[in-house]
Amino acid sequence: MEEFKKAFMSYFDDNNKDMCVQLTIEALHKHTVTIQELYEDVLRIALNNINAFNDKDENDNDSIWKEHIKTSIIRTVIESVYPFVIREKKKISQLGIKVVLVCPENEYHEIGLRMISDFFALNGYQPVFIGTNTPKGQACIAISKTCPKYVAISVTDYYLLFEAQKMISKIKANNKDIKIIVGGNAFKHNLSSISKIGGDIYLESFTDIANLRKEDIKWDYLSP
Repeated sequence: MEEFKKAFMSYFDDNNKDMCVQLTIEALHKHTVTIQELYEDVLRIALNNINAFNDKDENDNDSIWKEHIKTSIIRTVIESVYPFVIREKKKISQLGIKVVLVCPENEYHEIGLRMISDFFALNGYQPVFIGTNTPKGQACIAISKTCPKYVAISVTDYYLLFEAQKMISKIKANNKDIKIIVGGNAFKHNLSSISKIGGDIYLESFTDIANLRKEDIKWDYLSP
């Protein structure tokens, strides 16, 4: 795992998308890295440290193009991994529970949510990934069409918590029984905001979702 991580980050530093993808596919074929390890111990760190690759003497506007390049690399790696997600989710019993995954309006950071979508799939859920910049009305339509048990909302930008609150309020006004899952960097040092905006559950890792699966299995077993 450490050898893979070191090699991946070297290619990532050089913006070498081809080798990042090739290295990842080879590692998953050989079982030298798991999807969970790839996402949490490699891609998440790379995503959170993108700003570290910017030159110190550049201002934020000058570094946006670098962020976009590196984000594109991570997105391509994730999409190339999906056949392995299909392979692994066949090994686990399916819950028959849908999860709609969205970002509120003006939130364009969806990579973390995309990885969480795969984590739900690997734990037997049926993710319905909508993603970035979703109007709250459209989120409600998607919910009415797909009938999920959970809606997962990701917020990276702290200043968009109000948009998330408006989305949650509209969802709950029309769907009393739906549970709202929240996650993203906007909450990490601001956990008190979760209940304030109407969130029910905070998740940020594969383990968190695995624990949610255990709860859903337990409640399904106890249900008459």
